Amino acid sequence: MALRKFLLILLSFVLFFQVEADQDNQELTEQEKVWMELILKADDYSMRSKYDSAIIIAQEIALAAEKENNYEFMTRAYLVMGAVHYRMNKIDLAAELYEKSRRSAEKWNNPSFIARADLGKGIVYERNATKMMDSESQDYDSIKSLKLLDSALFYYQKTRRYYVENAPDNSLMLASVAQNFSANHYRRGQFLKAIEERRTAIKLYRAAGYEYYEIPSIYQLGHAFLKHYEQSTQYLDSAQKYLKSSYELGMDKGMDEMTMDASKDLAVVNRYLGNLENAAFFKSQTDSLAKGILESDYENRVLELRAQYQTATAELEAEKANSRSLRLERNRNITVIVALTVLILFSIWLYVLDQKRKTIKAIAAKNDELNKQRIDELLQQQEIASLQGVLEGQEQERKRVAIDLHDRLGGILSMVKLHFSAVEEKLPPDNPEKKKFLTASELLDLAAGEVRNISHNLLSGVLAKFGLLPALKDLTDRINESGEIKLNLIQYNVENALNGEQELQVYRIVQELISNILKHSEAKEATIQLIRNNDEKKVNLIVEDDGKGFDPSAPSLSGGIGLSNLKARVGKLNGQFHIDSGKGAGTSISIDIPIEDD
Repeated sequence: MALRKFLLILLSFVLFFQVEADQDNQELTEQEKVWMELILKADDYSMRSKYDSAIIIAQEIALAAEKENNYEFMTRAYLVMGAVHYRMNKIDLAAELYEKSRRSAEKWNNPSFIARADLGKGIVYERNATKMMDSESQDYDSIKSLKLLDSALFYYQKTRRYYVENAPDNSLMLASVAQNFSANHYRRGQFLKAIEERRTAIKLYRAAGYEYYEIPSIYQLGHAFLKHYEQSTQYLDSAQKYLKSSYELGMDKGMDEMTMDASKDLAVVNRYLGNLENAAFFKSQTDSLAKGILESDYENRVLELRAQYQTATAELEAEKANSRSLRLERNRNITVIVALTVLILFSIWLYVLDQKRKTIKAIAAKNDELNKQRIDELLQQQEIASLQGVLEGQEQERKRVAIDLHDRLGGILSMVKLHFSAVEEKLPPDNPEKKKFLTASELLDLAAGEVRNISHNLLSGVLAKFGLLPALKDLTDRINESGEIKLNLIQYNVENALNGEQELQVYRIVQELISNILKHSEAKEATIQLIRNNDEKKVNLIVEDDGKGFDPSAPSLSGGIGLSNLKARVGKLNGQFHIDSGKGAGTSISIDIPIEDD
């Protein structure tokens, strides 16, 4: 029990007061100075067994440091919490916190704190091993306890290696490590190794000037010799020497608990030596010290409770004052928040009103623009309708003139030719006027031919002569001969599918589309497809190119005269009109024309 108390005090000293000493070697920010003060305050709470307060402070520091990725104070806070949980006998939590402190120390890149975290982990393993070595405990497991002792020894070795190589003058840390090595060997029954490590610890404490820790180490050395005497009688004198020294030093320094343990062991030593009088004396001293400790503990407990009551009363008053201050501050904050909320809501309301006004104004402007567009569209449609009527009138007039030329003037010229032929037969070959007559006859033939050509041209040339497909073939050949673009013609089963008027309109549509391709598309190749679908009783016309394409939905294009004219022609055929195009993707225009029943 005395050893465990000593190790608890030593652990706190090494992990906390040594931390305070590190401040001299570095510059701290204002925030870090505040955190350091809180770290020391948490340690003070821990030493006074106010564990909850210590943990609350350390947790707040850890959380604040985590938010700022401050690995230094994360490490320090975890070390504090680990030691507090160790003192509370919450060994598993202590082990977890020492591991966290080691990881954050690695990120901080501070080997000294890594070594301290390793020492803490080793002491935790040692504590768990001690619990499992108690044969009366429900956790008793001798095999597992040895494994835990091995783990503890591993971390002690790492800590010692660091301080020997990097801080050989740090006698306090080296003494602490030697103490833990000694305790580890002692629990294994390796008394000689335990004695050797204990002597090393005593020398280091003496060199560092820590007599308060040297004296318990002297007692532990004598206790180890006594335990070893039970196996080998030659160590009894050494046991008596160190136990008597620790007893006398302890009496001088008022270290009652350790002095009581030394007195108890000296009674055993004198009994072994056969000096029953001295054995009885030390037994009496042990009882007297135990009684004094009990009375002192009672008095100290009363004083401690009184101090705790006074502290609690003062803290309660401070808490009440703080609560009143917080309540006033909260009320002020609520007033400010309400005022700000009202101001924000009012600002939002004004903003919404302004946006609504702007929206109404924008909608009105948009409506005006749409009305203007509708008027423009109506005027444009009227213009297109007028142009379409003019074109249709021109088409009808061309047809009438062509028919008149072909039927009437052509017929008259044919009758004149017959009369010329009758006169020619009656003229003798040697008539000097016959040559002039023949010339007149040839001119008459030429005039008749010109009349026919003009008539045919007025009736769309090849279209009037041979029909739609030959006219499209002729158009394709002429375009290809120009070399501006490669034009393909694909047709299937279209013969006699459309009447004359439909063929004329289809031809005009193709002419318009090819003209647009040549003018606007920058295409290398285009295709005309004309396919008859008997099932749906329609002819499908597709004209497509590989040009730059356009956006059919753009107002400047969808409302243009060219497309509107095409739509009007398709509408006249009771057909359907579809454009598939996009910028850089070429253009495909599909037109479905119903086949009229005979």
